[in-house]
Amino acid sequence: MKDQLRLQAEALAQSRDSEDKQSLSPEEMRQALHELRVHQIELELQNEELRRSQAELDAIRARYFDLYDMAPVGYCTISEKGMTLEANLTAATLLGMHRSDMVGQPWTAFIYREDQDIYYRHRKELLGNHSPEATAECELRLKKKDGSEFWALLTSSVVPDDEGTPVCRIVIHDIAGRKQEEQFREDVERIIHHDIKGPLATLFSLTQMVLEEGESDALMNAFPQVMVGIQQVIQLIDAAEPLREMEKGVFTPAKTPVELPQVLETMKLSLAVLASQFKVTISIQAEADCFSESARVFGEAFLFEDMFMNLGKNAIEALPKGGDVTITCRTDPDTVYIAIHNAGAVPESIRNRFFEKYVTEGKRFGTGLGTYSARLIAEAHGGHIELATSEPDGTTITTSFPRCDIR
Repeated sequence: MKDQLRLQAEALAQSRDSEDKQSLSPEEMRQALHELRVHQIELELQNEELRRSQAELDAIRARYFDLYDMAPVGYCTISEKGMTLEANLTAATLLGMHRSDMVGQPWTAFIYREDQDIYYRHRKELLGNHSPEATAECELRLKKKDGSEFWALLTSSVVPDDEGTPVCRIVIHDIAGRKQEEQFREDVERIIHHDIKGPLATLFSLTQMVLEEGESDALMNAFPQVMVGIQQVIQLIDAAEPLREMEKGVFTPAKTPVELPQVLETMKLSLAVLASQFKVTISIQAEADCFSESARVFGEAFLFEDMFMNLGKNAIEALPKGGDVTITCRTDPDTVYIAIHNAGAVPESIRNRFFEKYVTEGKRFGTGLGTYSARLIAEAHGGHIELATSEPDGTTITTSFPRCDIR
């Protein structure tokens, strides 16, 4: 086709050249040639200008792509009726979908169902502010295409589009990491609040007992337990950061040898008042090898104390009519085992979730954090914690830790 057009054009040009030669004088032909050369130069200049303009447009598009599509935050434009008009690649990536899947969809379709009211109040606040530079912020959960959700900070403003119609522009900040950090902090604070109640209750009971007896001998007898209680309160406050690291899975145990039978004796002393109130006897049985240097474990003694305090307190409270809590310590060539036994049985409904966070049943002031923090501490020290429970046999919680093997 191109060849045919070329032949037709050449034939037409020859015909016109023949006519022009017959009608034009030599001077007119030179003038015509000059004009053609001028037009040729003009066309070349125009073509160069077009190429330069095209390069500038390409640069502008590249900057737009970098600034808008590849921005570290998501951008969306929402119509007055709440429909998604435009979204950048970051917004689409955050929601786990293609940008074309977002355009034309209601913006509320991407908001977690339980947080719809948050967005409603956010939009109402924004539209109620008539300042031309007004913005509004809110934190809510956005829903991904796969059904999962993540926390986001929305910063919204209302501006006119090219035709003067008001549209809402939303900036999306992914704050999942910050929310997770806040949740870690709140969980650790709850654990510390839970664990600190035991030593404080013991201190209160000891103080009350001394005041009631009014004798110096009573004060001297209670003094060792008071000192242990105060030390435990201080240590629990210091435990906040290690527990936070355990929640994140980044805790590294100290290489300090700890003798677990000694930790158990401290725990027994700390729980003496509570055991007396519940008419419970605590007995510790340890194999001779448990006291050897090679039977020690690595870690922080106060973290092991906190773990066994929680497990021992639970064992005592599981025997409201009194009884025995038996703690045994044994070893094998590689491991130290601590087993805490009581005659009560864990409710069947929570046995499979016993060490999970906030799992509790039947305890008036139970939080479900004691056994959870015990599991955190055990696993953070390379150990394991197991539950065995039944109506006839009672409950045994066994923790196991690798031996220091200092030989």
